[in-house]
Amino acid sequence: MLIHDKAVKKLAAADYIMIEQEHEQLKRFLDDLQDTCRRLDTLFTQETASEQIATYRGRLPSFLFYVTELAAKHFSHEEAIMLTRPNVTVNDKYFRMHQQSHNEIMQKLDVLVDECFSLDAKVSIAEIYHQFHQKLSALFEEHDRAFDDPFIQSTKI
Repeated sequence: MLIHDKAVKKLAAADYIMIEQEHEQLKRFLDDLQDTCRRLDTLFTQETASEQIATYRGRLPSFLFYVTELAAKHFSHEEAIMLTRPNVTVNDKYFRMHQQSHNEIMQKLDVLVDECFSLDAKVSIAEIYHQFHQKLSALFEEHDRAFDDPFIQSTKI
């Protein structure tokens, strides 16, 4: 049984497009983050990389802030769309489960951001980016499997 088949029967085309575009933005962010990891890996094989490494260290807060804002905006849109569906209210079991998952991701994202800043003096900037990418990817993939994939599929029925 799909998690959202009772909560979501069919999305309006504009809503579907917005959700898919936001999913694509999140995917592009993860791809960009992975590319940054690769670039950092190649820098450590060069002797004159200290200035470039400092640049990546300076960019880290921007990466962290951007993904936090992007995720919060996406989750808000997704929940608003779900609430436009017939018979879906803030008390709906499936809506609450999805919303709770969003809240948990945002809490884990906050912890992950704090971890990145606390690691700053302990490990290389490349390792910080790698850990951030790995943990963030795992968070989003878990949510996609449990909620977003069933949510989108249920709208196509």
